[in-house]
Amino acid sequence: MRHRIMLWASAGFLVAACWVLYTFVAPPDFLSMSLREPIVVALAAVTCPISYAGRYFAIHFWWVPPINAATYAVIGLIVEMFRRRSNAGLAI
Repeated sequence: MRHRIMLWASAGFLVAACWVLYTFVAPPDFLSMSLREPIVVALAAVTCPISYAGRYFAIHFWWVPPINAATYAVIGLIVEMFRRRSNAGLAI
């Protein structure tokens, strides 16, 4: 179970790192225009939940991947607990 949660955290770190790299690579005009699109905002909110809090609080770019990794680890822990509980019910 520990390895699966570590995989969830790694996935969260990589997703957030890709968002940070995207903000650095994209030209400012294109970035501001794309962040006004509802689909991009929804995608960012789903894949990087800390981006929603970043609207209200100042967050450094390099804090986003570890915070997102912790968020994905908690989500992974919850999913794994439900998965274990459902598998235990099937074993009876």
